[in-house]
Amino acid sequence: MDNDQYWDQEVGVEEEEIRQRPEAPGSFIRVNGANISVQPGASAVETIKATARDAGLGKFRVYYNGSEVKPSEIPTQITEGAMIELRPYDVAG
Repeated sequence: MDNDQYWDQEVGVEEEEIRQRPEAPGSFIRVNGANISVQPGASAVETIKATARDAGLGKFRVYYNGSEVKPSEIPTQITEGAMIELRPYDVAG
């Protein structure tokens, strides 16, 4: 398995369907069905990690503007109007 494909925490929740971007302007992270406003220009990786930790997520996938991205592909900073979604990832085993 490609270790760069998933974030390094673990949780036992099924993956959800990706949701359409709400009409509200601004940048946000969607996690556990809630939209959390984030500051454009903030460190994307640090903001994603902190949000996931606060939401109790372990292993998760990141969708940036509707496309799944690997940790190495995350932009340095959050862009204006960015829609980031964190989806729990369950490891079978």
